[in-house]
Amino acid sequence: MKRVLCLSIMIFAAVSVFAQNSRVKFVKGNIAEKTATVREASEKDAAWVSENAIKFCLENKEILGNDRELDALAVAAILSYTPESVRKLSHEKQNWLTESFISLFTRFNKSSTVQIAVVSKTVALKDTVEPAPFTALLNSYLKTVEVKSADSGVFKACVNALETIGNNESFKILYSFLNDNSYSYYKNEIEKTAVALIPLAMDELLLVIKGSDMAKMASVFELVQKNSQISQKNVCEVSEKVLSESILIADNSSFSAGDLKLQLEALSILAENKWTRASDTALSFFAFAKNAYEKHNINDEQFKTVINSLRYIAPIDAVNPLISYLEELNNKMERGENVSSEISLVVINTLGAIGDKSAFDSLLSVTYLNYEESVLTAARDALSGLRWQ
Repeated sequence: MKRVLCLSIMIFAAVSVFAQNSRVKFVKGNIAEKTATVREASEKDAAWVSENAIKFCLENKEILGNDRELDALAVAAILSYTPESVRKLSHEKQNWLTESFISLFTRFNKSSTVQIAVVSKTVALKDTVEPAPFTALLNSYLKTVEVKSADSGVFKACVNALETIGNNESFKILYSFLNDNSYSYYKNEIEKTAVALIPLAMDELLLVIKGSDMAKMASVFELVQKNSQISQKNVCEVSEKVLSESILIADNSSFSAGDLKLQLEALSILAENKWTRASDTALSFFAFAKNAYEKHNINDEQFKTVINSLRYIAPIDAVNPLISYLEELNNKMERGENVSSEISLVVINTLGAIGDKSAFDSLLSVTYLNYEESVLTAARDALSGLRWQ
């Protein structure tokens, strides 16, 4: 009986020593041994060892300075955390971990290895620990770091991390970099993250468009089109803003083919999505395009696109402007002036598609004039399709 009792005590003691082994080894070991202990700690001791490793690094950073062994210990401690292990921590401990990661990133600013480890681990834990405080840190880092002397690995890691945990402020910062040649080396990373953040920064994006020049609007529009995840609602909001602002600019500056291409692309998106909220904008562009057409600044195909879009974007509000324009064409035809059959056709077909009965008189007038047969046929078809109730 005594032997059994003695054996039981010895086994219990051995188990107790083994269980405490990771903690004892960490406390008694040098920095290299502490690092090994972090990697080898049992599941029971892992949280305690990792926490104390981070505390040791922060407490001794000022004394040891830029020390490779201390860096290695910090990296081992950072990487030891997993979503599963962090999920088991109390809310208080999770907050402590966030604050500690921020301190490690800030204080180990000469160690790219530590900083990149912190950034990558924060992204990995984003669904377990609230990343907002770290997002604010990365935003601040990007705004204040001297890009020419910054460690390229750290800078890229920060930009790439914001693709996942960034916010609208991140977008503003990154977008400003796209227009600064100092950041040209990181253009691909910056653009990729800025594009990904567009859905979170629609208000900021629309403010960028407002009052900007055509070149800047074109660059914003291009960014939006690179993100296939952006909702059609947001794409239409951007397209409407681009179109409305471009009209103001084009009215007060020289007209270019590139400007028109941008406007027609924006208009096309609005028409494809039947974005009737842009009715006023589409009618303003119709008036602008009509004036440009009369000055031979746009061709028949381009003007036809503008007219045809009205049936989808402004099916109610476009009726009177189209009737007025058809009456202009009829008057020109009566005077024997040259009138494009293609433009007459698209106006008639658009009115016919809308079907408003107020177009009756102007459509009927077409049938009495010397238009080509295709135009006369279109007018008769449009008349027969008008809705009278």
